Amino acid sequence: MDLLPRHGVAFAVLHLARVAGLAPRRSVDDWVSAALRHGSYMTAATDLRSPARALVRAGLASIGEEGDIRVARSLAAVAASKGGAQHAMRHVAVALLVSQPPVWLRVAVNTGGVERAYVPQPDLDALSWLEEALDDVLVEARRLIGDPYGADLSKEIGDAAEEIVVAALRAAGKEPLHVSRISDRYGYDVEVSEGPIRFLEVKSAGPRTLSRFHLSRHEFDTSMRQGDVWCLVQVVFEASAFVADPITAADVSCIRELPASVLRDLVPGDSPEFRWEGSALITPPPDAWRPSMLEPDPFFVRPGFAAVGDRS
Repeated sequence: MDLLPRHGVAFAVLHLARVAGLAPRRSVDDWVSAALRHGSYMTAATDLRSPARALVRAGLASIGEEGDIRVARSLAAVAASKGGAQHAMRHVAVALLVSQPPVWLRVAVNTGGVERAYVPQPDLDALSWLEEALDDVLVEARRLIGDPYGADLSKEIGDAAEEIVVAALRAAGKEPLHVSRISDRYGYDVEVSEGPIRFLEVKSAGPRTLSRFHLSRHEFDTSMRQGDVWCLVQVVFEASAFVADPITAADVSCIRELPASVLRDLVPGDSPEFRWEGSALITPPPDAWRPSMLEPDPFFVRPGFAAVGDRS
């Protein structure tokens, strides 16, 4: 089983952690039996064995050389607290989310708070027992996790957007060259040999970020040099894409474009007093975008983002 902190799982883990230090245990089964003996009628109706084994697999519990059950410091601290069960279970929920973070946690929580559109409905339902504390629990778990795979995840999302554009071009009968696979110094990601648009800079977005994008100074300079044959293409993913495995064309909300001429009008010109370097965050007005003629290839499929941490 996974350790998503459903109510029953959080209750079981809290009780198991409180019982762990009462006496030596030779096995997980002994630990579970002791928890049942020291529990209430609600404990007797709760599956303790599956969470206990999941804790051991996750490294949150282990059996010491002297037969003692050792739980992770975070769980031991909660078990030692004298607060009410509901309050303690919220801290258990944080510990479990940190131990096995769902793939959606990194995209659903940001400095602005929690965007629940990125959380699958079954998981929202499972966490509903947290009620008004849910957002605080998710924010705290995200803070404790930090960003160990943040760069990898961002790159993976960007790669997926580029792959969707390449597949769409091929489905439209074009022969695109995925130049960003060769080098990231071209100033665009995809090149086609003919047509009104030959150089495509691809940006990815989700429901929360579709209004803006980061553009490097090199990408901007390339757009100005190439003119109308350069275009920024934004692939907007549905929230489902961030938890889907595999990702398919159905996970793409839309593909839209921002021509180089429009981009030029959005960016302040250089002056003796001002010149931007590195990158800029650009937020075009909604009417600056135009729909792309590209349609996602209906047969497009690629691995989801959940495996990013596993591959790192």
